[in-house]
Amino acid sequence: MVLLSVLKLLGIALNTVLFAPVSVAVSAINARWGYRISQYWIRINLLLSGVRIRSSYDVPLDPRMPYVFMSNHQSHYDVMAVVAALWAFQLRWVAKRELTKVPVFGWALRHSDHIIIDRSDHVQAMKSLRAAVEKMRSGLSVIIFPEGTRGPGDGTMLPWKKGGFVLALDAGIPVVPVAVRGSAEILGRRDWKIHGGTIDVTVGAPIPVAGLECDELMRRVRERLETMLSRGAKRAPVPARVAEAR
Repeated sequence: MVLLSVLKLLGIALNTVLFAPVSVAVSAINARWGYRISQYWIRINLLLSGVRIRSSYDVPLDPRMPYVFMSNHQSHYDVMAVVAALWAFQLRWVAKRELTKVPVFGWALRHSDHIIIDRSDHVQAMKSLRAAVEKMRSGLSVIIFPEGTRGPGDGTMLPWKKGGFVLALDAGIPVVPVAVRGSAEILGRRDWKIHGGTIDVTVGAPIPVAGLECDELMRRVRERLETMLSRGAKRAPVPARVAEAR
């Protein structure tokens, strides 16, 4: 098991070294193309890890429409699971600045079309969120982990941060809760060994933001996501219209 995990990590590292500069170079020309390349980087990483993503949608979503996707966070594999489940969408991550320090991956993240938030600098953070609003108005969607970091891995969620909800309210864009289950069993918070298996991703129905205060929007989204996480393993097929990439 240890040797297999080492081989998986080496494969992912090599894949990242190969794909990162290509993604950054292409993003400099066309950010949408660059994102598509990063999706294939993720697909290969999942294959190397022996991880399968099983996804379902509560309602059909139009990938041409912008949404603020919000997911629970238990493992590094949540990122890959959400991207795989939302394959048809052009996603931009609202990511904390600390992630840009990760070798190679952080460099690619910083030089792609994603939104980097410096939580220690309120002025910079608000500037980044305003930039995210403009991206969504151009038809892009954003994905946020409102917990801000990985949770304990037991299915419970940490307290949420308000930034993503302020973003959704300012842009007038619906929030879509995304429930990820099984990722902590693939790679735990304090583990380095990668275990093969299946991650379940359920994409919920959009929650309109019009007329809501921030605290009320947070309450509604959290309640919906907690309900989704407690449903069990029953899954519906992915609607055809969301399974097709643009």
